Amino acid sequence: MAGLLRFGALLARLTGHRALDSATLASAAGIDPAELQAVLGGQPPTGRLLRDLGPALGLHAADLFVLAGQPVPDDLTPTTRNPNWSISAVVYNTMVMPAENRRPLLDAIRAQPLVRREGRGGVDRPHHRYEPGFGAVLLELAHSRNLTWTSTVRALYAVTDGRIYLSPSTIGGIGRGAVEATPELVAGFAGVVGIPAPDLAALGGIRLPDDLPPLHTRATDLATVIWETRRLTTAQLQDIELTSRHLAGRGPTSPTRTA
Repeated sequence: MAGLLRFGALLARLTGHRALDSATLASAAGIDPAELQAVLGGQPPTGRLLRDLGPALGLHAADLFVLAGQPVPDDLTPTTRNPNWSISAVVYNTMVMPAENRRPLLDAIRAQPLVRREGRGGVDRPHHRYEPGFGAVLLELAHSRNLTWTSTVRALYAVTDGRIYLSPSTIGGIGRGAVEATPELVAGFAGVVGIPAPDLAALGGIRLPDDLPPLHTRATDLATVIWETRRLTTAQLQDIELTSRHLAGRGPTSPTRTA
């Protein structure tokens, strides 16, 4: 499991933070209130329940599987497991392009044809094995977006406007529990994965100080770009890199592949 707490305890923290009662959540998710109460009481959630809770909580279903310490189903993993797949260049270009060009970038990403997934995608490296704890949850949320340690470094640097700049090995240390998941780090990861920082902090039982510096104004757009690109193959991502470079005013683009 990725976390020390059962999923029910994590869910209770989140709903408590949001002042959301279980009956309202069950109704919004279209699930049996008794089943939800059983999960809140410690019973492991079914895959169906996790999928149903996602939209009701405004979270990706894949993230709920991570929070539950369960393997993310193949159909919810990123499209590719190519070790050469890296979004780092797109992250940089997204942050430096004019604000009005971020929507065309998202349109270009979403216009890429869906490619049939063959097997399980996503990050899978021998050293991506973590000790149970909230740091592991943070890393698994990043990996669910096809982010490696190195690309997580770049993304954290971007969303925190340069305040957080760590080595890849330090990122790994967060997952292994050797590096503390401080409030500022949790807020940074929240910006990367697109989960409101108070929600993510509540899941980890972490208090965010009132004077915590805000994330970069482009953090929300960047989190969306990161999530949307997880459905791209390596070849498609190369096209998007060229498009993002052009939209950032850093060079010419090339025609987008259609297959």
